[in-house]
Amino acid sequence: MINKNVFLLNLLFLSCISIANCQVQYDSYALHHVTVIDVKNSQEVENQTIVIKNDLITGIFDSDTYKGSDSIQILDYSKHFIVPGLVDAHVHLATNPSEDDNLELTKERLHYLLKNGVTTVRDMAGDARYLGYLSRQASLDEIPSPDIYFSALFAGESFFKDPRTKEAAQGMPPGNSPWMRAISTDSNLDQILSEAKGTGATGVKIYADLNEENVQQIVQAAHSQKMKIWAHSTVFSAKPSEVSQSGVDVMSHATYLAWEGENEIPSDASNRHRKHKQFDIQNPVFLNLVKIMERNQTILDATIAVYKRYFPDSTLYHYGVSLTKLAYQNKVKIGVGTDMPLKDFNAIPPIFHEMTALQEDVGMKPMDIIQAATITNAEMIGEEDRIGSIAVGKKANLLILEENPTIDIINLRNPKVVIKNGKMVN
Repeated sequence: MINKNVFLLNLLFLSCISIANCQVQYDSYALHHVTVIDVKNSQEVENQTIVIKNDLITGIFDSDTYKGSDSIQILDYSKHFIVPGLVDAHVHLATNPSEDDNLELTKERLHYLLKNGVTTVRDMAGDARYLGYLSRQASLDEIPSPDIYFSALFAGESFFKDPRTKEAAQGMPPGNSPWMRAISTDSNLDQILSEAKGTGATGVKIYADLNEENVQQIVQAAHSQKMKIWAHSTVFSAKPSEVSQSGVDVMSHATYLAWEGENEIPSDASNRHRKHKQFDIQNPVFLNLVKIMERNQTILDATIAVYKRYFPDSTLYHYGVSLTKLAYQNKVKIGVGTDMPLKDFNAIPPIFHEMTALQEDVGMKPMDIIQAATITNAEMIGEEDRIGSIAVGKKANLLILEENPTIDIINLRNPKVVIKNGKMVN
């Protein structure tokens, strides 16, 4: 006799061959006999059963004592490992939606990220009109995509000569769109932030060409409206210690932390990639800086792999690695962001380049890297109560793996199953 469940699953598989976005769906199911990677407590919990109903985790039990029900489909994944869905904390999806980031390519990129285990992304400045559209579709699973959280960009008026700001706000004067805003001493920050929040942005990215006082004012106004503040590590002319002390939630680009050792900081960002003549990680100003960051609970979005790729002389990469290592040794929270374009859909996704660099060059332990790419990145966007770890009541964004990622981070690649909002993607 043919097993009815096996027959139906085979039929479903055959139907999936001709459907690009095929998702296996059960209303309620249990992942049985799995090892849970508990990122909140830095431990592996063996022989667990995770019960999922619709898009939520509704129960976690010891598999030996779990008693199922007829309404719950039990899926046995013995000898498999479960981790939270990954979060890429630094992407750029919408710099130029009319050309390089057109809808067809962007949807393909998003689908590729999801298939490879990225269930959430943080976009760090683009056209909010486009991002809002994509974010809605992603959150409703109308397209195969990670959930999208995005920023509004604030910078000094001089920064808006940058052509990217024009591409990301086509049809509007440079620096005058709600999501791409020039800030001056007489700006009405409360109104400007209300307009930025109205675009659907989760946070404000402070880019450059602002001083310490400007940064402090933006942080205070944004936090009063429950918006996150994501800043470059040096805002030019505000140096890293000043940026952290202003109360920002996240500082991006470990390489820019090297400006803390300079006596003078340029007033604009045009020299941001300049080599430093006497960079010395033993300089006490850097230890003082990371202690300030730890004290203020400033998360470091290190983005070191992008410098390894685009600056082949490796000097800037050296800055980033040395400073990320110092931050890690002094208990600064490290996130995983890439800031790398996705052009080759057969290549390793950028998030794995960053995690590999954190393991091999910075010396982070695999468990700490998994934490960085899940619960720490969820904290960046203020969603740590909903995503980023495996717990009852959280969204069912999960990866099922055949090998233990706490032994080697490479084992996160090619997940056997990706689950987003309770739906099995592949």
